[in-house]
Parts: sequence; structure tokens; C-alpha cells
Amino acid sequence: MFNRVFVIITIIIILLIIAGALYVFLVIFGGKTGININMTYNYQWKDMEPTSICFDPLLKSFYITDNKTKTIKKYSLNEEKITYSVSLGKEGNDVGQFRQPTDIVVDKNSFVYCLDFYLSKVVKMDNYGKVIWEFGRFGNSEKDLANPKGLGIDRIGFIYIADTSNNRIVKIDLDGNFVMLFGKAGKEPFQFSNPSDVAIDSKGYVYVCDTGNDRIQIFDSNANFITYTNYENRLKSPEKIYIYEDDTLYIIAQNVIYKANANKIIKEINPFFDKKRYKIVDVVKWTDKLYILYNDLNNNSGGIRIMVD
Repeated sequence: MFNRVFVIITIIIILLIIAGALYVFLVIFGGKTGININMTYNYQWKDMEPTSICFDPLLKSFYITDNKTKTIKKYSLNEEKITYSVSLGKEGNDVGQFRQPTDIVVDKNSFVYCLDFYLSKVVKMDNYGKVIWEFGRFGNSEKDLANPKGLGIDRIGFIYIADTSNNRIVKIDLDGNFVMLFGKAGKEPFQFSNPSDVAIDSKGYVYVCDTGNDRIQIFDSNANFITYTNYENRLKSPEKIYIYEDDTLYIIAQNVIYKANANKIIKEINPFFDKKRYKIVDVVKWTDKLYILYNDLNNNSGGIRIMVD
């Protein structure tokens, strides 16, 4: 009997010590240490249908295209705190207006480039929303686009557009001048089936989500074909691709994020248990964290899930 009481008292004392240590950790140190703790944060906004996200490291700001309000929403970032700043653009068919904003990138000088799927155009704005130029209209000439879905920007100063319904990639400069286009419909190398996104690595190699052909095609900056991969048939219908500054790839396919390089998949990232409710639409990385943009299909809302990579 005495031994049993002694064990119980010992266990209680140990639990009290652990609780006290946890209190000190949370209250005094704010829950932060030099150890990388795998924590997840979630920001969700009602009445929002986000379609893409980009991060401006110069201003420490996110830009999110919202198909619900037909605008670009700007948010400031302070550690894990995301705060709404301003909306750029508005619904309409005129200059600087959007009907279906679908992708967005930002250059090193904080100019914003937004792609509109419905109006088949790219709009360049400053970070206050002033329109600099527009490129494209619906069609199939070299200066036209047809329901484009993806944008990519390189480190030199060129923009690549996944011209989806035209099954090609269009390259323009930062002044909105046409440079070149490449690709056509088909299944062979240098051919596409509904390309949906494009990204460029630090060496200038262009990675295209060749969605209908279940693969990523890789080209140099002069549109010379390098290779393609589907990672041993693991990649099905890739929709989005993001390349971090260290050339790590993050590919979204069938509601899974694949962390990869040009040769192999490193790991699968599944941020949501309920894949029927949450739809992953885009991802970016800042420092050691992934900012995963999603739609909540049950609540007609969207948000960002922050995870340590």
C-alpha cells in the first residue's frame, strides 16, 4: 500500500515539474527556441476564392488573387502574423480590371504582374495598383493569349506565360514587349496539352506543367528542349509549380504538394487530412516555412496554411 502511494505521489510531482517547465517555455520565452519546431498556423478568410499567391521579399508582402472579388489582395507579413493591407484592381473588362485573376508574380522592384484567365491578358501594376501596361487579348496570334493559367518570371527580366488553350508558352519582357513563343498541341517533346503553369530556376531553365501529358517539360531560356519527367509515373495532371531560390521544386498535382528536384521527388506534403474539403491552389516559401494557399469547399472561403518545410 505504501509503495503504491509513493508511486502515485512521484508521478504527480513529475507531472507538476513538466507543467511548470512548459509554463516557463510559453510565458517567459514566448514558445520560441533555437530548435526548429514543426508547427502549423492557419489563416482563413470568409467569402474568398483565392487562385494564386506570390511573395515580395523586399516589402515582406503577399499578393493573393481573389476570384470572388476579382481583385488582388495585399497582405503584410510579420513573423507568422498576416495582416490585410489593400486591394488592387476591381471587377470589369477595362484597363486594370479583372474578370478571373488566376496567377500572379512580382519582380525584384516590387512590380506586380497579374494574369487574367477570362480576359486573356497580363496586367503590370506598381504595388499601389497603378497600371503600367497590359499585354494580350483573346486570340492565337503571337501577341494574343487564350485562357492562360500560369505565369513565371526569371531573374534577368523576362516573363513566361502558360498560354493554356493555345498549347504554348509566350515570353515577354518587363516592358510588355513580345519576345518569342514556343510549343504546340501534342504529346511529343516540345509539344503541350493544356500547359497550366511555368517557373524558372536560378540558371534560367524553364519548367512547364504539361498538365494533359502528366509531366514537367524543361527548356533553356532560348526555348531549346532539355528533357521532361513524370518522376516514374508518380506525377498526374500537375497544375502548379513553384521554384524556391535554392532551385527546389514544389509541384501541386491532385491535391498533393511534391517537393522535388529535376531528377526525383524528395517527399510528398499533405497539409490537409480532409482532401475533399480543402483544395490546394498554390504554394510559396519564405525562410523555412511553406505558405500554402487553399480553398475551403465547405465554407466558401479560402486561406493560408503555414508549415515548416
